[in-house]
Amino acid sequence: MKKWSFLALMMLLGACTADYDTFDTSDYRELKEIAVAEQDGSPAIYSEQHRIEFDLVEVPDSLDTWESVTLEELDMSHFATLHLVAGDIDDFPTDSAGLDSLAKKVKYSKETIESGKTIQIPSSHVLYVVVVSESGKKSVWQLKFNIPNVEPESGSESSSSSAKSNSSAESKSSSSEKSDKSSSSESKETSSSSQKSADSSAATSSSSETDEPGTAEAPKILALSIAGKDAVIDEESKSIHVDNLAFRTDLTALELSAMELSEGATANVTVGESYDFGAGVQVKVTNEDESVTYSVKAGYQLPGENFNSWNKNDVTPDSIWGNANTILTTTEKKTSGSMIGAMIKTGSALTKIASGSLYTADFNPNGVGTLSMASSSTWPDGNELLDFGKPFAARPEYMEVKFSYEGKGDSCDIYILLENRTGNKNVNRKSTDVNTLVASAWFRSTKADNSGRENPDVVSVSEPDENGMRTLRLKLKYGEPLEGSPIENSSTFDTKLKSSNKAAINNGLVQGTGEEPVTHIRVVFASSADGNHYKGVSGATLIVDDLKLIY
Repeated sequence: MKKWSFLALMMLLGACTADYDTFDTSDYRELKEIAVAEQDGSPAIYSEQHRIEFDLVEVPDSLDTWESVTLEELDMSHFATLHLVAGDIDDFPTDSAGLDSLAKKVKYSKETIESGKTIQIPSSHVLYVVVVSESGKKSVWQLKFNIPNVEPESGSESSSSSAKSNSSAESKSSSSEKSDKSSSSESKETSSSSQKSADSSAATSSSSETDEPGTAEAPKILALSIAGKDAVIDEESKSIHVDNLAFRTDLTALELSAMELSEGATANVTVGESYDFGAGVQVKVTNEDESVTYSVKAGYQLPGENFNSWNKNDVTPDSIWGNANTILTTTEKKTSGSMIGAMIKTGSALTKIASGSLYTADFNPNGVGTLSMASSSTWPDGNELLDFGKPFAARPEYMEVKFSYEGKGDSCDIYILLENRTGNKNVNRKSTDVNTLVASAWFRSTKADNSGRENPDVVSVSEPDENGMRTLRLKLKYGEPLEGSPIENSSTFDTKLKSSNKAAINNGLVQGTGEEPVTHIRVVFASSADGNHYKGVSGATLIVDDLKLIY
């Protein structure tokens, strides 16, 4: 029997993965590559910050500066279109939440930008474009042009509304020559007139500030609490969130227990009233001059999320967490310096690979025998021995976790899936039950610094702390996953069982819109991403600590 126990190591499960589904691209709005005829070398593309920087070649003697560039190459998501931003952007965010917020508000020109078109460069040398998906969703990008020996005008970040696209470079040249000939005699008068106007405006402004009351302060939410818990306010993204309510609190009717507004402001919500902060509430704050809208949400953490409390090799205090340590201990408590976390390590025996794992799942709830589990022909996908997911009803925006990974050439998986189920557990799932993917965020990498593999759900990976742990932040994508997400190379959407054994468990999901209510959560940590297919590198080690959901 000991031999069979070792053979059963193949059933230790990691995550998922096997190429399966490729999604429709209707929501995709990724700008992958862009090139202009006047660039010197390749542009610097900062995908996470939605920023592209071009070094242009020397300005020809016939021009004072590059007034426009001609688009040569454009690679972006299928069916998406590229447009100029209509209007100015005063402050371009660098974080994912801020970029999402800006994209929802920004307006753009109806004219599309395509290869061969010419784009005028603003005096600031910075302009903004919008990638619009087939479904109308937007992402905003900043384009910066470095022109040799020409400094951008100060005092203006960008004036995208003044940047126009033309069908050919010839119109650019012609327009430039006409402008040089016809306006040279007027430029001095215009400049003089503009200066007088500016001086007059400055004097008026100074007089107004001295002799009359100032304009009303922009309306703001200064403080807010939900169900007695103080909220975190992100003024830049206009988001407010409470993350630490009791687990499984009913989020659909939470009291707005306190709110402080800036002077003279009013809001469309009332202290003492209850609202559905789980789905999120748009709170509009108004004064005499303007209004500002905040997105306010609330949620809770998973029990045992700091992985500090252990009962032998099981994280406590809640049974929400599981692993496959009933056969071989590949997940155990890890103490290093000030850190107490979970060490998840891939093992092997008799040439069989067993990924270390920690997940919101129950391992082998149907009590499959060791001899049966030893047969890879009976269990070609070890995930069918697990009942994934635990009851959960919140809608987080981000997941953060501290981790380190020594893969030895292997790949780890860290991911979160939010589901909507018509039934409770997969172990007793009926043929009529439907499990739907509501949201996802997935990290898969060969290295702890996120290098070596595309991970579009990753917002940031910090430098190592004093314990050698990096902080990974993932942004959940509600609805269809982002193009290139590792979920595309997984068995997540495989609803047809590979095993003919009656004890096999169907964990497969169908794609949702993202609007469905959340009923379950699936969080997985695996030292070998393809461990459910018994593939990996013995000794690959993933350490995790301090999981946090951010709303």
